[in-house]
Amino acid sequence: MNKVYCYLCDQTNKVAIKKEEEIHTIKGTPVKCKVENAYCRQCGSKVYIPALNDANLDRMDYTYRRHNGIITVQEIEEILRQYNIGAKPLAVILGWGEVTILRYLKGQIPDRAHSNTLLSLKDPYVFFRYFKEKQERLSPVACNKVVSALEGLNAKLAGDELHERSQHLRQAYRRQPDIYNGFVPFNLEKMVQVILFFLKSGDRVYETGMNKLLWYVDMLCYKRSERQALTGLCYKHNIYGPVPLWYDYLYGSLDDVYITLVEDEYGTQIGALADLSADVFSNDELDVLETVANNFKGWSAKKISQYSHRETAYRQTTNGQFISFEYARELSLS
Repeated sequence: MNKVYCYLCDQTNKVAIKKEEEIHTIKGTPVKCKVENAYCRQCGSKVYIPALNDANLDRMDYTYRRHNGIITVQEIEEILRQYNIGAKPLAVILGWGEVTILRYLKGQIPDRAHSNTLLSLKDPYVFFRYFKEKQERLSPVACNKVVSALEGLNAKLAGDELHERSQHLRQAYRRQPDIYNGFVPFNLEKMVQVILFFLKSGDRVYETGMNKLLWYVDMLCYKRSERQALTGLCYKHNIYGPVPLWYDYLYGSLDDVYITLVEDEYGTQIGALADLSADVFSNDELDVLETVANNFKGWSAKKISQYSHRETAYRQTTNGQFISFEYARELSLS
């Protein structure tokens, strides 16, 4: 590296680059990250190199986003390319200020709600829902570009069985974010990976038990984040405890693609067909999954069901009633 000016030496000297671990606070969250710092070889003091500083800021930004499940600038750019839409038109169909996306492209970190909305747009079906509702607000040129992009995506996905099943699931769970889905749109990818997470141990898992594990994950995630569930599923009061809405249809749609369903004397046992992709979760979300897994490790479906009956959310609702995430604050897990 070329010589760099050192203020203490008051001259340009050669520098040594050292990899170090630093902790910086971003949006009130401490972020531990490996960075590269330059030190004067003459006096040993730290010297400032603009390019190195910018690279370190990028590393911290990426680490914060990765640990908290926040969308990256690159992912936003990919969404714009995928649907051939500009930043301002995208903000329009999402009902945001027209410069909001532009700020995110320049590096401003979105809040979790905006980030989750943007991440959900990776799914063409979700994007189409927003587009269909607000397309009249776009110019004819912008509208035609998006229509052409969607037609191209549909042609590419036509005939794909997994895509067809995914479309049906998303249609079934279509619901605006509210208190009954934890203020997040249905996220098929994360929901599938939550199921696979609990199957990776090799222990027998039955539908009855999985229903409770999904519920505890969403409720605990909401409790810890103070207004954000994980999967976007809605849950109802059932005689066996909380269950996802239309859970038979849910598991049936995943059968022979992600999971297997086998009937035995104890009920419907679930097996894994796909590998776990834990990188879809933030560190906080993984902590929630680990907490739930450790708490119920080795428990039978019957024992988990009986335990769930003690929860305030269950005791304060009746059979068939939707369970509000307002009860998350009183969840027994923390």
